[in-house]
Amino acid sequence: MWRLAAFALLALCAAPEASAQGRRGGGPSGPSVDEAAYADVDPESVRAFVPRLAEHGAMIARGFVTTGLVPVYPQDAICPTVNSPFASTTRGDGSPRQRMFFLGYHGGIDIPVPEGTPVLAVAAGKVVHKSPGESIGGIGLVLQHAPEDTGFAVWLYTEYKHLAEMPKLELGARVKRGEAIAISGRTGTESGHYGPSGHPHLHLTAWFAATEAFDARRIFVPKDGHWMDPLALFRGPPADSPSVVALPAEAKRVAISYVVATGVAFPTDAKIVWPLACARRS
Repeated sequence: MWRLAAFALLALCAAPEASAQGRRGGGPSGPSVDEAAYADVDPESVRAFVPRLAEHGAMIARGFVTTGLVPVYPQDAICPTVNSPFASTTRGDGSPRQRMFFLGYHGGIDIPVPEGTPVLAVAAGKVVHKSPGESIGGIGLVLQHAPEDTGFAVWLYTEYKHLAEMPKLELGARVKRGEAIAISGRTGTESGHYGPSGHPHLHLTAWFAATEAFDARRIFVPKDGHWMDPLALFRGPPADSPSVVALPAEAKRVAISYVVATGVAFPTDAKIVWPLACARRS
């Protein structure tokens, strides 16, 4: 059902496809590095989750669409705010994104924050992937969240990118909601568009899947996974984008739950919190 509903959005969301040759880098000499590395992975998953091999139809079918969710930040606290939303075609400064990665669509949300700021686990979970920062995403970390960790009926995954250094957490380590798991940075943003100084910010990605299976290579791919707008984490179920898109406008206003530097959560029973600490207003 999700797949059929997602494809119904194609007419609204479609953009001209980049040529497969130009985007993937393959040619007479053979397939690209990504094509060879993911040759044994479900093709639809590859076309939905591997940045340079992405195809718009497969992305949409797996929930990679603009949802219309709007963050509502707390009135009693100051929180770092989003400047580039999920599925946007522009960066926080308004410049267009590179079409070689997900055809120019944004695979998460960007939150500008000074380099060295503690990055927090949005929910309790387990470390399942770490990326060394060899690509545009920079150093990254992926957490897996079981249904009991979040209150969702599905398995969730959150990815934290552009970190300042490789997190010390080992694969398989359990983390608590609101626990500091990394330090924000600008890896993957230096040179190119932002110049040598880069752009310090946190990129947060979210996916969900019916099972806990995944493929963790250079790029993390949840098995039979789906993209979700990270703001949907804070709204609560449903997780799938077609259902979120269908919500009335008022239901798309998402109240942000958060923790402060001392670790206290607001509300106190929140299972999911903002990935950066907020400061209570005096």
